[in-house]
Amino acid sequence: MNAGSRAASRRAEPARPIGARLAHAGAAAARRLPLLVLPLAGLVVWQLVATLGGQPEWLLPAPTEVAETLWTERARLWFHARATIAAAALGFALAAVFGVALAAAIAAWRAADRAIYPWVIASQAIPLLALAPIIGIWADFGTAQIVVAFLITFFPVVVTGVDGLRAADPELARAARSLGASPAWVWRHVTFPGALPALFSGLKMAAVFAVTGAVVAEYVGADRGLGYLSELATAQFETVLAFAAIAWLAAIGLAFFAVVALCERLVLPHRRHATRPGWRHR
Repeated sequence: MNAGSRAASRRAEPARPIGARLAHAGAAAARRLPLLVLPLAGLVVWQLVATLGGQPEWLLPAPTEVAETLWTERARLWFHARATIAAAALGFALAAVFGVALAAAIAAWRAADRAIYPWVIASQAIPLLALAPIIGIWADFGTAQIVVAFLITFFPVVVTGVDGLRAADPELARAARSLGASPAWVWRHVTFPGALPALFSGLKMAAVFAVTGAVVAEYVGADRGLGYLSELATAQFETVLAFAAIAWLAAIGLAFFAVVALCERLVLPHRRHATRPGWRHR
């Protein structure tokens, strides 16, 4: 069936009644409702403790006060958020490019595996919080943020990339080579596509870690950024502003994760359908 006939058949299908569509939307909302129970319960408990516990605002502000600060200080928070987002995004992008390239080299060449991969693993024994001040001495605060974000995201990209490339279907690659396919063709059409599920898992972790890396660099030396703002607010006992900065950081981390997850759905649509419950019975 060609594309024109498929489109015609879709147009010929009767539209679902509005009641069925509303029922479908209600069922989808009901499936997502459990996701909201825990955070809503936590907010309610937090509000009750902050309101009825008698603590001063600088010790434990209520969620309603944090929400008010998110609105009244929105321009200030956005100014600092832009610095954190830029550093985290650039550090993540560099880690994605160089991490995938290094993973491909390690998976393809035994010499790279023996000479480089052990040092990649060993590098994780160095506490990043101890390394960040040294990086801040060597570079200005903007560059230091990018470098620290790169370092904290580089490892999961490399490791998941290596594991995915090594786990790609060897029988399929062998069959392609037996039919005369070149090594480059096999890598591009068999090995790399087979590694994408594992690689995207690493990229989703790295996307969240990138925000953490940028904030770590801001804590040890910066003049802008949400980490800097949180540290400054805490030192001045403006705890409600520190909570507002933390809320922004959580939202940025979730947004980074969502962007990578969306890319995964676009690149690997078959994986999304294959992981739906009950898909085999449709």
